[in-house]
Amino acid sequence: MHRITTLFSISVLVCTFSAGVAWADGAVYAMTNALGNNEVLVFHRAADGALSANAVQRISTGGGGSGLQLAGVDSLGSAGSVQLDAANSLLFVVNTESASENNGAGPYNQDCRQGTITSFRVAANGTLTFADRVASGGLYPNSLTLRKRGEGESEAENGDLLYVLNAGGPGTCGMMPNVNGFRVNATGRMQPVGSQQTIETGPPAGAGVNCPPIGFAPAADFLCGLNPPSFPRSPAQVRFTPKGNQVIVSVKGTNSIYVFPVDENERLGKPVVTQAPGPGLPSFFAFTFDRQDHLLMTELFGTATTIPAGGAGAVSTFSIEKAGQLDAISSHVGDGGTAACWIALDPASGAYAYVANNLSASISSYTVQANGAVTLLAGIAAAASGPNDLAAVKEDGASFLYVVNAASGTVGAFRIGTNGALVPVSGGSGLPVNRGAQGLAAF
Repeated sequence: MHRITTLFSISVLVCTFSAGVAWADGAVYAMTNALGNNEVLVFHRAADGALSANAVQRISTGGGGSGLQLAGVDSLGSAGSVQLDAANSLLFVVNTESASENNGAGPYNQDCRQGTITSFRVAANGTLTFADRVASGGLYPNSLTLRKRGEGESEAENGDLLYVLNAGGPGTCGMMPNVNGFRVNATGRMQPVGSQQTIETGPPAGAGVNCPPIGFAPAADFLCGLNPPSFPRSPAQVRFTPKGNQVIVSVKGTNSIYVFPVDENERLGKPVVTQAPGPGLPSFFAFTFDRQDHLLMTELFGTATTIPAGGAGAVSTFSIEKAGQLDAISSHVGDGGTAACWIALDPASGAYAYVANNLSASISSYTVQANGAVTLLAGIAAAASGPNDLAAVKEDGASFLYVVNAASGTVGAFRIGTNGALVPVSGGSGLPVNRGAQGLAAF
Protein backbone atom coordinates (compact mmCIF):
# COMPACT_ATOMS: atom_id res chain seq x y z
CA MET A 1 0.00 0.00 0.00
CA HIS A 2 1.50 3.26 -1.03
CA ARG A 3 0.97 6.90 -0.17
CA ILE A 4 -0.63 8.90 -2.96
CA THR A 5 1.35 11.96 -4.04
CA THR A 6 -0.36 15.04 -2.65
CA LEU A 7 1.18 18.01 -4.41
CA PHE A 8 -1.90 20.19 -4.53
CA SER A 9 -1.99 23.90 -3.87
CA ILE A 10 -4.64 25.44 -1.72
CA SER A 11 -5.51 27.81 -4.54
CA VAL A 12 -6.40 24.82 -6.72
CA LEU A 13 -8.26 22.94 -4.01
CA VAL A 14 -10.40 25.82 -2.81
CA CYS A 15 -12.60 26.92 -5.67
CA THR A 16 -14.93 29.25 -3.85
CA PHE A 17 -14.48 30.74 -0.40
CA SER A 18 -14.58 34.28 0.90
CA ALA A 19 -11.77 34.92 3.37
CA GLY A 20 -14.04 37.17 5.40
CA VAL A 21 -16.61 34.45 6.12
CA ALA A 22 -16.64 33.22 9.71
CA TRP A 23 -19.27 31.70 11.94
CA ALA A 24 -19.71 30.02 15.28
CA ASP A 25 -22.67 27.77 14.48
CA GLY A 26 -21.74 24.76 12.39
CA ALA A 27 -21.23 23.25 8.97
CA VAL A 28 -22.65 20.53 6.74
CA TYR A 29 -20.42 18.58 4.34
CA ALA A 30 -21.80 16.92 1.18
CA MET A 31 -19.82 14.93 -1.40
CA THR A 32 -20.32 15.17 -5.16
CA ASN A 33 -18.88 11.68 -5.84
CA ALA A 34 -18.09 12.99 -9.32
CA LEU A 35 -16.17 10.82 -11.74
CA GLY A 36 -12.54 11.93 -12.00
CA ASN A 37 -12.93 14.97 -9.72
CA ASN A 38 -14.62 14.20 -6.45
CA GLU A 39 -15.38 17.29 -4.33
CA VAL A 40 -16.77 18.22 -0.94
CA LEU A 41 -19.22 21.12 -0.62
CA VAL A 42 -19.19 23.01 2.68
CA PHE A 43 -22.42 24.70 3.80
CA HIS A 44 -22.72 27.10 6.71
CA ARG A 45 -25.23 25.82 9.30
CA ALA A 46 -26.98 28.53 11.31
CA ALA A 47 -28.08 28.03 14.91
CA ASP A 48 -31.68 27.47 13.73
CA GLY A 49 -30.51 24.61 11.49
CA ALA A 50 -30.83 26.49 8.20
CA LEU A 51 -28.05 26.14 5.63
CA SER A 52 -26.44 28.70 3.39
CA ALA A 53 -28.21 28.50 0.03
CA ASN A 54 -24.89 27.89 -1.71
CA ALA A 55 -21.69 26.24 -0.55
CA VAL A 56 -19.21 28.59 1.12
CA GLN A 57 -16.41 26.30 -0.05
CA ARG A 58 -15.99 23.71 -2.77
CA ILE A 59 -12.83 21.64 -2.37
CA SER A 60 -11.34 18.78 -4.37
CA THR A 61 -10.46 15.50 -2.70
CA GLY A 62 -7.59 14.97 -5.16
CA GLY A 63 -9.30 11.75 -6.27
CA GLY A 64 -12.25 10.62 -8.33
CA GLY A 65 -15.67 9.28 -7.43
CA SER A 66 -17.93 6.80 -9.18
CA GLY A 67 -20.16 9.24 -11.05
CA LEU A 68 -23.28 7.58 -12.38
CA GLN A 69 -23.34 3.81 -12.08
CA LEU A 70 -26.71 2.03 -11.92
CA ALA A 71 -28.74 4.86 -10.42
CA GLY A 72 -28.25 8.59 -10.22
CA VAL A 73 -29.76 8.60 -6.74
CA ASP A 74 -27.67 5.75 -5.29
CA SER A 75 -24.32 5.17 -6.97
CA LEU A 76 -22.28 4.17 -3.93
CA GLY A 77 -24.98 1.99 -2.39
CA SER A 78 -23.61 2.69 1.05
CA ALA A 79 -23.75 4.73 4.25
CA GLY A 80 -20.89 6.55 5.97
CA SER A 81 -18.84 7.59 2.94
CA VAL A 82 -18.06 10.92 4.67
CA GLN A 83 -16.93 10.88 8.30
CA LEU A 84 -16.33 13.85 10.61
CA ASP A 85 -14.28 14.03 13.79
CA ALA A 86 -15.33 17.49 14.94
CA ALA A 87 -13.56 17.19 18.30
CA ASN A 88 -10.21 16.62 16.59
CA SER A 89 -11.01 18.82 13.55
CA LEU A 90 -10.72 16.17 10.82
CA LEU A 91 -12.92 15.07 7.92
CA PHE A 92 -12.52 11.89 5.84
CA VAL A 93 -14.06 10.91 2.48
CA VAL A 94 -13.83 7.99 0.05
CA ASN A 95 -12.77 8.10 -3.59
CA THR A 96 -13.79 5.05 -5.62
CA GLU A 97 -11.39 6.11 -8.40
CA SER A 98 -13.71 4.57 -11.01
CA ALA A 99 -12.32 4.52 -14.55
CA SER A 100 -15.65 5.32 -16.20
CA GLU A 101 -19.39 5.33 -15.64
CA ASN A 102 -21.98 3.25 -17.45
CA ASN A 103 -24.75 5.86 -17.30
CA GLY A 104 -27.21 3.25 -16.12
CA ALA A 105 -27.01 1.34 -19.40
CA GLY A 106 -24.97 -1.69 -18.27
CA PRO A 107 -23.11 -3.92 -18.34
CA TYR A 108 -20.59 -2.59 -15.87
CA ASN A 109 -17.29 -1.13 -16.96
CA GLN A 110 -15.01 -3.49 -15.07
CA ASP A 111 -11.80 -1.94 -13.80
CA CYS A 112 -9.19 -2.80 -11.20
CA ARG A 113 -8.29 0.66 -9.92
CA GLN A 114 -7.66 0.69 -6.19
CA GLY A 115 -9.68 3.30 -4.30
CA THR A 116 -8.34 6.04 -2.05
CA ILE A 117 -9.24 7.93 1.13
CA THR A 118 -8.80 11.69 1.52
CA SER A 119 -8.49 13.51 4.84
CA PHE A 120 -9.02 17.22 5.52
CA ARG A 121 -8.27 19.48 8.46
CA VAL A 122 -11.34 21.38 9.65
CA ALA A 123 -10.91 25.08 10.56
CA ALA A 124 -12.83 26.77 13.38
CA ASN A 125 -15.27 28.17 10.82
CA GLY A 126 -15.83 24.74 9.28
CA THR A 127 -13.84 25.19 6.09
CA LEU A 128 -11.42 22.52 4.93
CA THR A 129 -7.74 22.20 4.10
CA PHE A 130 -6.39 19.16 2.29
CA ALA A 131 -4.35 16.90 4.61
CA ASP A 132 -3.62 13.50 3.04
CA ARG A 133 -4.70 10.90 0.50
CA VAL A 134 -3.83 7.19 0.69
CA ALA A 135 -4.71 3.97 -1.11
CA SER A 136 -7.68 2.26 0.55
CA GLY A 137 -6.31 -1.28 0.25
CA GLY A 138 -9.08 -2.50 -2.04
CA LEU A 139 -11.60 -1.73 -4.77
CA TYR A 140 -14.46 0.75 -4.59
CA PRO A 141 -14.27 2.11 -1.02
CA ASN A 142 -17.76 3.21 -0.03
CA SER A 143 -17.92 3.53 3.78
CA LEU A 144 -15.72 4.72 6.65
CA THR A 145 -15.82 4.52 10.43
CA LEU A 146 -13.81 6.27 13.14
CA ARG A 147 -12.82 5.48 16.68
CA LYS A 148 -11.88 8.96 17.82
CA ARG A 149 -9.05 10.04 20.04
CA GLY A 150 -10.52 11.09 23.37
CA GLU A 151 -9.86 14.19 25.42
CA GLY A 152 -6.54 13.97 27.25
CA GLU A 153 -5.37 10.96 25.24
CA SER A 154 -1.92 11.07 23.67
CA GLU A 155 -1.87 11.39 19.89
CA ALA A 156 1.11 9.04 19.67
CA GLU A 157 -0.72 6.33 21.59
CA ASN A 158 -4.32 7.07 20.69
CA GLY A 159 -4.76 8.86 17.38
CA ASP A 160 -7.98 8.32 15.47
CA LEU A 161 -8.48 4.74 14.26
CA LEU A 162 -10.05 4.64 10.80
CA TYR A 163 -11.50 1.60 9.04
CA VAL A 164 -12.65 1.59 5.41
CA LEU A 165 -15.04 -0.79 3.68
CA ASN A 166 -13.80 -1.72 0.18
CA ALA A 167 -16.97 -3.00 -1.50
CA GLY A 168 -15.74 -3.97 -4.97
CA GLY A 169 -14.52 -7.27 -6.36
CA PRO A 170 -13.42 -9.78 -7.10
CA GLY A 171 -14.69 -9.45 -10.69
CA THR A 172 -11.65 -9.96 -12.89
CA CYS A 173 -9.36 -8.16 -10.43
CA GLY A 174 -8.63 -10.88 -7.91
CA MET A 175 -9.26 -8.56 -4.93
CA MET A 176 -12.00 -9.47 -2.50
CA PRO A 177 -14.20 -6.94 -0.68
CA ASN A 178 -12.60 -6.16 2.68
CA VAL A 179 -12.30 -3.86 5.66
CA ASN A 180 -8.90 -2.23 6.18
CA GLY A 181 -7.53 -0.17 9.08
CA PHE A 182 -5.50 3.05 9.40
CA ARG A 183 -4.05 5.09 12.24
CA VAL A 184 -4.58 8.85 11.88
CA ASN A 185 -2.44 11.51 13.57
CA ALA A 186 -3.50 15.00 14.62
CA THR A 187 -2.63 16.51 11.22
CA GLY A 188 -4.78 13.99 9.33
CA ARG A 189 -1.96 11.77 8.05
CA MET A 190 -3.07 8.15 7.63
CA GLN A 191 -0.89 5.05 8.12
CA PRO A 192 -2.00 1.40 7.70
CA VAL A 193 -2.24 -0.61 10.91
CA GLY A 194 -1.84 -3.95 9.14
CA SER A 195 -5.38 -5.16 9.72
CA GLN A 196 -7.47 -6.33 6.78
CA GLN A 197 -10.40 -8.75 6.84
CA THR A 198 -12.28 -10.20 3.86
CA ILE A 199 -16.02 -9.77 3.35
CA GLU A 200 -17.87 -12.52 1.48
CA THR A 201 -20.52 -11.07 -0.84
CA GLY A 202 -21.78 -14.30 -2.39
CA PRO A 203 -21.19 -15.88 -5.80
CA PRO A 204 -22.37 -14.15 -9.00
CA ALA A 205 -25.52 -16.31 -9.11
CA GLY A 206 -27.57 -18.20 -6.58
CA ALA A 207 -30.95 -18.52 -4.91
CA GLY A 208 -32.61 -17.54 -1.66
CA VAL A 209 -30.25 -15.65 0.64
CA ASN A 210 -27.33 -16.54 -1.65
CA CYS A 211 -27.26 -13.39 -3.83
CA PRO A 212 -30.61 -13.94 -5.59
CA PRO A 213 -30.86 -12.64 -9.17
CA ILE A 214 -34.66 -12.96 -9.10
CA GLY A 215 -36.63 -10.07 -10.55
CA PHE A 216 -33.72 -7.96 -11.78
CA ALA A 217 -33.23 -6.72 -15.33
CA PRO A 218 -30.69 -6.60 -16.82
CA ALA A 219 -29.60 -9.42 -14.54
CA ALA A 220 -25.89 -8.97 -15.29
CA ASP A 221 -25.93 -5.60 -13.54
CA PHE A 222 -27.35 -7.00 -10.32
CA LEU A 223 -24.94 -9.82 -9.59
CA CYS A 224 -22.66 -10.15 -6.59
CA GLY A 225 -18.90 -9.99 -6.74
CA LEU A 226 -18.41 -7.18 -9.26
CA ASN A 227 -16.31 -4.04 -9.46
CA PRO A 228 -17.99 -1.59 -9.51
CA PRO A 229 -20.35 -3.48 -7.21
CA SER A 230 -24.06 -3.68 -7.86
CA PHE A 231 -25.68 -1.25 -5.43
CA PRO A 232 -28.50 -3.63 -4.32
CA ARG A 233 -25.95 -6.39 -3.64
CA SER A 234 -22.80 -4.80 -2.24
CA PRO A 235 -21.47 -4.46 1.30
CA ALA A 236 -23.11 -1.29 2.58
CA GLN A 237 -21.62 0.09 5.78
CA VAL A 238 -18.80 -0.30 8.29
CA ARG A 239 -19.06 1.21 11.78
CA PHE A 240 -17.55 0.89 15.24
CA THR A 241 -19.91 0.05 18.07
CA PRO A 242 -20.25 2.89 20.61
CA LYS A 243 -17.77 1.23 22.97
CA GLY A 244 -15.26 0.86 20.11
CA ASN A 245 -14.51 -2.81 20.85
CA GLN A 246 -16.37 -4.21 17.82
CA VAL A 247 -16.78 -3.28 14.14
CA ILE A 248 -20.06 -3.99 12.31
CA VAL A 249 -20.41 -4.53 8.54
CA SER A 250 -23.70 -5.01 6.67
CA VAL A 251 -23.79 -7.01 3.42
CA LYS A 252 -26.85 -6.75 1.19
CA GLY A 253 -26.14 -9.57 -1.28
CA THR A 254 -26.02 -12.30 1.37
CA ASN A 255 -28.35 -10.59 3.87
CA SER A 256 -25.61 -10.76 6.49
CA ILE A 257 -24.29 -8.74 9.43
CA TYR A 258 -20.63 -9.16 10.42
CA VAL A 259 -19.43 -8.41 13.94
CA PHE A 260 -15.63 -8.17 14.19
CA PRO A 261 -13.88 -8.02 17.58
CA VAL A 262 -11.21 -5.30 17.92
CA ASP A 263 -8.14 -6.52 19.83
CA GLU A 264 -5.73 -4.59 22.06
CA ASN A 265 -3.56 -3.85 19.00
CA GLU A 266 -6.57 -2.29 17.25
CA ARG A 267 -6.73 -5.11 14.69
CA LEU A 268 -9.86 -7.01 13.73
CA GLY A 269 -10.35 -10.63 14.71
CA LYS A 270 -12.47 -13.36 13.17
CA PRO A 271 -16.07 -12.15 12.72
CA VAL A 272 -19.32 -13.62 13.94
CA VAL A 273 -21.68 -13.56 10.94
CA THR A 274 -25.47 -13.43 11.33
CA GLN A 275 -27.45 -14.19 8.17
CA ALA A 276 -31.17 -13.51 7.81
CA PRO A 277 -33.12 -16.76 7.39
CA GLY A 278 -35.08 -17.33 4.17
CA PRO A 279 -37.45 -17.03 2.49
CA GLY A 280 -37.38 -13.31 3.44
CA LEU A 281 -34.78 -11.22 1.61
CA PRO A 282 -34.33 -8.18 3.83
CA SER A 283 -31.03 -6.95 2.31
CA PHE A 284 -29.54 -5.30 5.40
CA PHE A 285 -28.29 -1.83 4.52
CA ALA A 286 -27.44 1.03 6.91
CA PHE A 287 -27.43 1.10 10.69
CA THR A 288 -26.99 3.24 13.76
CA PHE A 289 -27.09 2.75 17.52
CA ASP A 290 -29.51 4.00 20.15
CA ARG A 291 -28.42 5.37 23.52
CA GLN A 292 -28.34 1.89 25.03
CA ASP A 293 -26.08 0.64 22.20
CA HIS A 294 -28.79 -1.41 20.48
CA LEU A 295 -28.26 -1.91 16.74
CA LEU A 296 -30.92 -0.29 14.50
CA MET A 297 -30.66 -1.75 10.97
CA THR A 298 -32.53 -0.75 7.81
CA GLU A 299 -33.78 -3.34 5.33
CA LEU A 300 -34.31 -2.62 1.65
CA PHE A 301 -36.94 -5.32 1.21
CA GLY A 302 -38.05 -6.53 4.66
CA THR A 303 -39.97 -9.77 4.46
CA ALA A 304 -40.27 -9.76 0.65
CA THR A 305 -39.38 -13.08 -0.99
CA THR A 306 -38.61 -11.71 -4.46
CA ILE A 307 -36.80 -8.48 -5.17
CA PRO A 308 -36.91 -5.65 -5.95
CA ALA A 309 -40.13 -5.13 -4.01
CA GLY A 310 -42.04 -1.88 -3.63
CA GLY A 311 -43.32 -0.69 -0.26
CA ALA A 312 -41.36 -3.35 1.64
CA GLY A 313 -38.79 -1.17 3.45
CA ALA A 314 -38.33 -1.98 7.12
CA VAL A 315 -36.17 -1.64 10.24
CA SER A 316 -34.97 -4.41 12.55
CA THR A 317 -33.22 -3.93 15.88
CA PHE A 318 -30.80 -6.14 17.79
CA SER A 319 -28.77 -6.31 20.96
CA ILE A 320 -25.13 -7.26 20.43
CA GLU A 321 -23.53 -9.80 22.75
CA LYS A 322 -19.92 -9.45 23.86
CA ALA A 323 -18.98 -12.46 21.71
CA GLY A 324 -20.64 -10.92 18.64
CA GLN A 325 -23.95 -12.76 18.44
CA LEU A 326 -27.06 -10.71 17.65
CA ASP A 327 -30.33 -11.06 19.56
CA ALA A 328 -33.43 -9.81 17.77
CA ILE A 329 -35.58 -7.16 19.48
CA SER A 330 -37.88 -5.77 16.75
CA SER A 331 -38.04 -7.64 13.43
CA HIS A 332 -38.95 -6.22 10.01
CA VAL A 333 -40.97 -3.22 11.22
CA GLY A 334 -42.21 -1.84 7.90
CA ASP A 335 -42.35 1.83 6.93
CA GLY A 336 -44.33 1.43 3.68
CA GLY A 337 -41.47 2.92 1.66
CA THR A 338 -39.42 1.48 -1.18
CA ALA A 339 -35.70 0.92 -0.62
CA ALA A 340 -35.42 1.90 3.06
CA CYS A 341 -31.71 2.61 3.18
CA TRP A 342 -30.21 5.26 5.52
CA ILE A 343 -31.00 5.83 9.18
CA ALA A 344 -30.22 8.50 11.79
CA LEU A 345 -31.13 8.89 15.47
CA ASP A 346 -32.45 12.13 16.96
CA PRO A 347 -29.37 13.27 18.92
CA ALA A 348 -31.32 15.41 21.40
CA SER A 349 -33.83 12.90 22.73
CA GLY A 350 -32.70 9.57 21.34
CA ALA A 351 -36.40 8.74 21.12
CA TYR A 352 -36.81 8.96 17.34
CA ALA A 353 -35.11 7.44 14.31
CA TYR A 354 -35.42 8.55 10.69
CA VAL A 355 -35.11 6.43 7.54
CA ALA A 356 -34.54 7.64 3.97
CA ASN A 357 -36.61 5.67 1.44
CA ASN A 358 -34.54 6.12 -1.68
CA LEU A 359 -36.98 5.02 -4.39
CA SER A 360 -40.22 6.31 -2.85
CA ALA A 361 -38.83 9.82 -2.23
CA SER A 362 -39.66 10.02 1.45
CA ILE A 363 -38.30 10.02 4.98
CA SER A 364 -40.04 7.84 7.57
CA SER A 365 -39.91 8.18 11.35
CA TYR A 366 -39.86 5.63 14.16
CA THR A 367 -40.13 5.84 17.92
CA VAL A 368 -37.28 4.11 19.77
CA GLN A 369 -37.92 2.57 23.18
CA ALA A 370 -35.33 2.17 25.92
CA ASN A 371 -35.17 -1.59 25.26
CA GLY A 372 -34.36 -1.02 21.57
CA ALA A 373 -37.83 -1.81 20.25
CA VAL A 374 -39.06 0.44 17.41
CA THR A 375 -42.54 1.42 16.27
CA LEU A 376 -43.44 3.25 13.07
CA LEU A 377 -44.37 6.86 13.86
CA ALA A 378 -44.97 8.23 10.36
CA GLY A 379 -44.58 6.40 7.08
CA ILE A 380 -44.06 9.75 5.39
CA ALA A 381 -42.58 12.19 7.87
CA ALA A 382 -41.20 14.34 5.05
CA ALA A 383 -40.92 14.35 1.28
CA ALA A 384 -37.49 14.15 -0.35
CA SER A 385 -35.94 13.87 -3.82
CA GLY A 386 -33.93 10.72 -4.33
CA PRO A 387 -32.86 10.81 -0.66
CA ASN A 388 -29.78 8.96 0.44
CA ASP A 389 -27.37 9.85 3.24
CA LEU A 390 -28.71 11.33 6.49
CA ALA A 391 -26.94 13.31 9.22
CA ALA A 392 -28.33 14.67 12.49
CA VAL A 393 -26.86 17.30 14.82
CA LYS A 394 -27.79 18.90 18.14
CA GLU A 395 -27.66 22.62 18.96
CA ASP A 396 -28.58 23.96 22.44
CA GLY A 397 -31.06 21.17 23.05
CA ALA A 398 -32.64 21.36 19.58
CA SER A 399 -31.77 18.84 16.87
CA PHE A 400 -31.71 18.96 13.09
CA LEU A 401 -31.77 16.38 10.31
CA TYR A 402 -30.06 16.74 6.93
CA VAL A 403 -30.46 14.63 3.78
CA VAL A 404 -28.72 14.44 0.42
CA ASN A 405 -31.42 14.82 -2.24
CA ALA A 406 -29.47 13.23 -5.06
CA ALA A 407 -32.21 13.65 -7.67
CA SER A 408 -32.38 17.43 -7.24
CA GLY A 409 -28.75 18.04 -6.24
CA THR A 410 -29.70 19.65 -2.93
CA VAL A 411 -29.25 19.14 0.81
CA GLY A 412 -32.58 19.09 2.62
CA ALA A 413 -32.79 20.43 6.18
CA PHE A 414 -35.32 19.84 8.97
CA ARG A 415 -35.78 20.78 12.60
CA ILE A 416 -36.82 17.80 14.72
CA GLY A 417 -39.83 18.67 16.84
CA THR A 418 -40.35 17.48 20.40
CA ASN A 419 -42.96 15.02 19.07
CA GLY A 420 -40.57 13.69 16.42
CA ALA A 421 -42.12 15.65 13.56
CA LEU A 422 -39.84 17.07 10.86
CA VAL A 423 -40.19 20.80 10.20
CA PRO A 424 -38.47 22.00 7.00
CA VAL A 425 -35.88 24.78 7.21
CA SER A 426 -33.75 26.25 4.43
CA GLY A 427 -31.39 23.80 2.76
CA GLY A 428 -28.50 24.12 0.31
CA SER A 429 -27.87 23.42 -3.36
CA GLY A 430 -25.03 22.87 -5.82
CA LEU A 431 -24.61 19.08 -5.90
CA PRO A 432 -24.77 17.33 -9.29
CA VAL A 433 -28.39 16.69 -10.30
CA ASN A 434 -29.26 13.00 -10.60
CA ARG A 435 -25.59 12.13 -11.11
CA GLY A 436 -24.64 10.07 -8.09
CA ALA A 437 -24.04 12.61 -5.27
CA GLN A 438 -23.69 10.76 -1.97
CA GLY A 439 -22.08 11.30 1.43
CA LEU A 440 -22.98 13.65 4.27
CA ALA A 441 -21.64 14.81 7.65
CA ALA A 442 -22.49 17.73 9.92
CA PHE A 443 -21.68 19.57 13.15
